[in-house]
Formats: sequence, C-alpha cells, structure tokens
Amino acid sequence: MSLGLPSHLSRAANSRALATAACWAALVCLGSALVNVAVSAVGTSNPYAWLMVLVLAPMIGLLVLLTRRRTVTLTVAYLAVGTVCTYFYALTILNENSSYRDTNLFVVALPIVAMTLVGGTGTGALVGILWATLGFALAEAAVFVAATTAGRGFRTDAISLGAYLLLVGVLTFDSLTRTGRSRPQSAIHRAVRDSRLIELRRDLIADATAELHDTVLSELLAVANADPGPLPSKLRDRLEADLRTLGRDPGDPGDPRDPVSTSSAAPTRPPAVPMILHLPVPAEFALSSAPLASLSSDDWFDSELHNAIELARDEGLSVDISGDRDALSLLSPERRRAIGLAARQCLVNVLRHSGSPTAEVAVSSSRDAVSVMVVDSGRGFVPSSTSPDRLGLRQSVHDRIERVGGTVTVYSSPDVGTTVMMVVPTGDDDEVAPS
Repeated sequence: MSLGLPSHLSRAANSRALATAACWAALVCLGSALVNVAVSAVGTSNPYAWLMVLVLAPMIGLLVLLTRRRTVTLTVAYLAVGTVCTYFYALTILNENSSYRDTNLFVVALPIVAMTLVGGTGTGALVGILWATLGFALAEAAVFVAATTAGRGFRTDAISLGAYLLLVGVLTFDSLTRTGRSRPQSAIHRAVRDSRLIELRRDLIADATAELHDTVLSELLAVANADPGPLPSKLRDRLEADLRTLGRDPGDPGDPRDPVSTSSAAPTRPPAVPMILHLPVPAEFALSSAPLASLSSDDWFDSELHNAIELARDEGLSVDISGDRDALSLLSPERRRAIGLAARQCLVNVLRHSGSPTAEVAVSSSRDAVSVMVVDSGRGFVPSSTSPDRLGLRQSVHDRIERVGGTVTVYSSPDVGTTVMMVVPTGDDDEVAPS
C-alpha cells in the first residue's frame, strides 16, 4: 500500500506499520491463549493447568520488548524463547486433555501464529518472509516434538498455516508494488521541484528587475540634479559602487556593512508619487508620540531604510524621521532590507513627481507588525489611474513588500499629497505562505 510518501521513506514507513500490526496481532494471540488457559484452570487444583500460564510469560515479555525496539538480537531471543515456551505449552495441553488426539487445535495454533508474526518485524519484504518462515518452522517443530512426547498425532493446523501464508502474501505484494509506486512518486517530486525552481527564478528576476530599475532611476536623478561640469567625487564614487552592485548575484542581498551594498540604491517601486496622509489610519498602526528613540546597536545605521533616507537627502530632499527607529530591530534582515528598499523608491517618487521639497518617514510598531510610512505634501495623484507599465509602486514597493508577507496601502489625492504605508509582520520568514 502506498502511504503517499517519497520512495526513500515509504519503505521504512511500510515496514514500521507492518511490524507494529504484526506485534500487536501476536500479543492478541498470546493473550487469547492465556485467557483460554486461565478459564480452563479455574476450579481445578491441577498445578499443571497454571503452569501453562507461566510458560507463556517469558514469550510475552520478549514480544513487548520487540514492539518497543526492533533488533536482530531481540528477534532471535524471541524465537529461541518462543520455541521452548511453545513446546511446553503444547505438551501441557496435550497431556492434560486426553480428548486431544492430534495438534490440529485452535488453542495450539495461537502461539504458532505469534511465532510466525515475528516476520512482520523485518526491514524489508524478503527479510520479513525469512523471519516468518523461521518462526513458523520453529513453532511447528516444537509442537511436533511435544506431540511425539505426549504420544499424540501431529497435524499442521489450518489457522497457523493460513496466518503464515497471509503474512507472506502481504509482504510479497508490498515488495512487488513498491517499484511501481516509485515511478509516479518520482514524477510528482520532479514536478514539485521544477515548480519550486520556477518560483525561485521568478522571484530572483523580480528582485533583479527592481534593483536595476531603482538604481538606474536614482542615479539618473542624481546626475540630473548635479551642477554642470565634472561630477563631484562623492557622487562619482557612489555611481561606481552602484554599478558594481548591479553585477552582484541577484540572489545575494549583500553584506549590509559592505560600502558597495550600503551605498547603492535599494530596490524599490517605480515612480509612485508624493505622499501625505489625509485619511484615517487604523489604530493599531497609529504612530507613537514618544520622542525618537536611539538604538544601542547598529541596526538603524546599518539598515537600508537609513541608507535610503541619507541618499534622498544627498539628492536634495529634506527628510524628517519620526516614530521609533528601534522597531526595525524586530524585523528579520530580509524584511528590514525589503522595507528599506521600498522606502527608497517612495522617496525617489517624491523627488520625481511630488514637487515637494520635504518628506517624512514615520516608523511605528504594534504587537506583531512594523509599519513605515512615507509622507509628502506634494501634488498627489489618483492611485487607480496609475499606468500598468509604471514599475515603481507596483514592482519596487508592492511586490517587494508582499514577497516578505507585508502589505502596502497608498493614500493620495490630487493637490493634497501622498502617503504610502508599508506594514511588515515581525514573525519568522518561514511563516510567510508562498504566493
């Protein structure tokens, strides 16, 4: 039977399932034998009747150990002790009941079945069949010797033989069908792997596109705002660093302490537009009125958000910071990078589209999320009228934040200004459901 598991796991899982079922079935057989003997011994003073109960105790004890830990040593010990116990059990039954003329009896078959079912503890079909055959042969040999000693006839009972054939059939069927199951399973796993690779490739391409878009847009804006003549050395160094950044593997976020990665323009959304909030904001994202906190670590100064603000200031935009900068330390590096790069694009949009010389970046946190708002009081726009080919807000902000499990809300009206609110959860990155 298929458990829907990978091929390399289904064999072990099937073996454990069969072993557990076989051991419990063997315990049921031995328990039935004990009950049968105990019922027949009640009301009699014959000590041999109770001897049969004690004879099966070592066999039951080893079987319990075997259910907890399947080892070759315990299996061999169970078969050896079981052979002796089966012999004395059958001998006592035949001697105490003169009406039993041969061994074709249900009560005699019970320990034989328990010996046979040890085959279910094998780690494979062939090994299981060998153990089952050995257990059945030893039990039958013990009953044959007991019948000979008691002067009774020996006959293989149908119950024990049927149990042996059934177990061998189950193990053989499992072995024959396992190869056939591996083919569709392999195809399924290949399909899942290919699908995952496509998703990863799509994400890498999206990140690379956003990085290229934001960097080129930022540097063109910086060059356009520069004074005529040779470029300032600081701007030239930044352009060279950003060109090196574009040649980096798109799947490598870079070391935040690396001047190349920290000085480059972070990936963000296309030309969105100015931002200022003139609509009600949910209470859970309301900004704290407490004074701006200073971090005891380098989380803030090494963050992409701080870098985005400094780059915007270098390009002539006056940026005020409010709220709690410590909230960034609640985010994972990947989410901290994403929200910083998205904020960078929002500030670029302020420079390009709003006509406002100032902007505000507000940072706040709730119990399970961190929000960053970029606000300006410029021209504003109608969000629903944004052209589909405008990559700034769509790819550099919305897509980037959504890839790390966050949400983006844009509030804007013509001649009023624009506010972009980005909310990112503080949980583990693994909790983000794949899109």
